[in-house]
Amino acid sequence: MSINDRLTAFGKVFRLDSHHAIERFGLFFGVLTLAGVLLLAASGVSAITAGRDTLAERALWTPKFTTSKTQLSGDVDGVYTNRRKNKALVMMHFDDRAKISYDASDYKAFLLGSDDKLKTEKLKTPGVTGSFHVFGATGYVGVVLESQRAFEPQVLNLTIRANAELSFSKQRAAGANADELIGDRSFAKYDQWRIFLNPGASGTTTIDSLDAAKFDAARAYYEVVLEQEETKARDALDEKLGEMRTSLTQISSYSKDLATTKVDGLFLRPPTVPASIAGDQVTGETTAESKAGESTLALHTTKVVPGGFKFDWRSSNVEAGYLDQLVPKGQSYVDYLQTKAAETAGTTGTSSEISDIAWTLSNGKSLTTDYRTSDVTMRPLTTVMNNLSQAYQDYYASKSKYQSDLLLGLLKLDVDLRDVRTNNTTNADEDFLVTYS
Repeated sequence: MSINDRLTAFGKVFRLDSHHAIERFGLFFGVLTLAGVLLLAASGVSAITAGRDTLAERALWTPKFTTSKTQLSGDVDGVYTNRRKNKALVMMHFDDRAKISYDASDYKAFLLGSDDKLKTEKLKTPGVTGSFHVFGATGYVGVVLESQRAFEPQVLNLTIRANAELSFSKQRAAGANADELIGDRSFAKYDQWRIFLNPGASGTTTIDSLDAAKFDAARAYYEVVLEQEETKARDALDEKLGEMRTSLTQISSYSKDLATTKVDGLFLRPPTVPASIAGDQVTGETTAESKAGESTLALHTTKVVPGGFKFDWRSSNVEAGYLDQLVPKGQSYVDYLQTKAAETAGTTGTSSEISDIAWTLSNGKSLTTDYRTSDVTMRPLTTVMNNLSQAYQDYYASKSKYQSDLLLGLLKLDVDLRDVRTNNTTNADEDFLVTYS
């Protein structure tokens, strides 16, 4: 039997020939329906798997917040955990000019479980306790959550209330309606904000301060906030040192041009180097030049620009502190920094030194006063003079930026950390955090 005869016989048996159009349509429709069901089932399984993956990885669900009554906006910096994953810090900050209470006892918090659609569900991690921390006058606040075992991967609904006059007790919490305390109606009654987080996710950042037996607010603040700022500040210092080294190389090159550039036998005598620049050196290698991949650039100078600073910033860090190297014994760091700021008042800097340089020719005459600057015959010497003068200006501008603005930037981070050490407050009362299982 040929292949065509076999196909014809198969069609008659299963009623797929031209005389059974209705049966043929039903069969095809059934096949398509079955395929659709299988496709939807596969999509559902894929969606569930994707949802579980997201829940296992995503630590933060609300990166911003706004207080309900005072309308103060803030950012959630992140969710940080210890290595055991049973302790978590939720770090948040307001604008440093925001009028918030710096007293941690003025805050309460409420914790519920949620699903990945942010709908309320049972809290999966039992026995969660919490404390509230205000990091001085920096605008940063944080909630530390702790449990006896690692946090389960689950979205948590954390509502934080700022109300200095709130009277609260565990007895009241036990008998009160949850919506009355933390539901939508409470946002009109109290000044509060809500964030969603997942401390059980793999996407949290581990910090050493949470492994300590006692929470150190200054250490945590350094790890979460200042360490990144310090890295940026140090990178900027390194970049400026590279610019200064280039300017010093140009000064050396243009100084050599004084003896080799002549007009009708005349040449420029080496000028007196401005006192604030004389003898300066930048030694070491950049990160790109170093085999170890670490910059070793360093400024060697005996002169400090008005309002500037001179200290070895590479051998220490903000956490260890820089001000102790600088502040004279018996003087407060506040008075010291005010004194340095006052040094810049009324100073003209090196610009006037450079503009007053005497550019003397080999015949004893002055290039700037005895010859017109527009005289084309003297242009080669004028060019050398301008090049060296500009290199002086560029170097001093970089040195001023380095010693005043950039080094002061590191000292400001030091001051910031001192504020947190001295003025941080903690609310670790048992009734600070109310959980709903």
